[in-house]
Amino acid sequence: MKINKTYIAPMVGRTDVFFRTLVRVISDSINLYTEMTTCDAYLYTDRKYYKVDENEHHISIQLAGSDPKKFSQCAKIIKNNGYDEININVGCPSSKVVKGAFGACLMEKPEILSSIVEEITEHTDIPLSIKTRLGLNYDENLDLLVNLITKTSAVGCQKFVIHARNAILGGLSPKKNRSIPKIRYDDAERITKMFPDLEFVINGEIGEVQSIEKHLDIFDGVMIGRKIYDDPVFIQNMQVHLDGKASQMTRLEILEKYLDAIQLMKHDKSNYLLLRHLFGLYYNTPKSKMWKKLLHQTISDDLSIDKLRKFKEH
Repeated sequence: MKINKTYIAPMVGRTDVFFRTLVRVISDSINLYTEMTTCDAYLYTDRKYYKVDENEHHISIQLAGSDPKKFSQCAKIIKNNGYDEININVGCPSSKVVKGAFGACLMEKPEILSSIVEEITEHTDIPLSIKTRLGLNYDENLDLLVNLITKTSAVGCQKFVIHARNAILGGLSPKKNRSIPKIRYDDAERITKMFPDLEFVINGEIGEVQSIEKHLDIFDGVMIGRKIYDDPVFIQNMQVHLDGKASQMTRLEILEKYLDAIQLMKHDKSNYLLLRHLFGLYYNTPKSKMWKKLLHQTISDDLSIDKLRKFKEH
């Protein structure tokens, strides 16, 4: 089954428990990721109390930071809370991570990254991976990445998610960092050939089922973010194309199942938190504008969410 080689990218402000619930309604096989969470946020907020629901597996939590000891502290809690994998963020280029010297900054500090890997592997047996970029700023030399993979794989990391473009530190917003540095799938493929015994997942500007199929001929997995967030029904198209799955739910059936799934989760939660990930449900359909209007009204006027069940597709 090829769909279990696809991954939802970690997206800040998006891949929360409600979006993950929506994805699981559509597919029980695609791999889930949490939002990026700093070690401090995980250790010192109520995030550390969240227990993974049995329906969320396989799910990875993405951690960011630069203190190896804090990573090991997080790893022990994460293991007990039922996560399947820890992913270390070595790709985020935001001003916050630059100021804190973590995220993509760690590409230049493979020794610290190796210490993080060692701390996690010494204190827990939870699998781990690293999500990184091809390089930093406008230098297309792959030496930074090769050095990173060489040193971290030597101490236990066997899986790498490669966002196939550089990270520009300073001067570009995270949003522009997802488009202005050019995409370089060929260089990502070169890395797989240099390290044939390691596992590589490709990420970046992948939004067509044919391109997913093509990438799976080269890489061990494909990670998709904005395309699935904007058009969650795309997951069904992937399942049909990759696995030949014929049966598909209608959008109304997806909505019904999602509203049923959040019944026990909606206590004291605002309509905004419960429903904000549904705006793309009718993406690129004649009903998109009408659906968004109804959804916006339900959120802003705090109406009963069950009224959404009466939405007319035709």
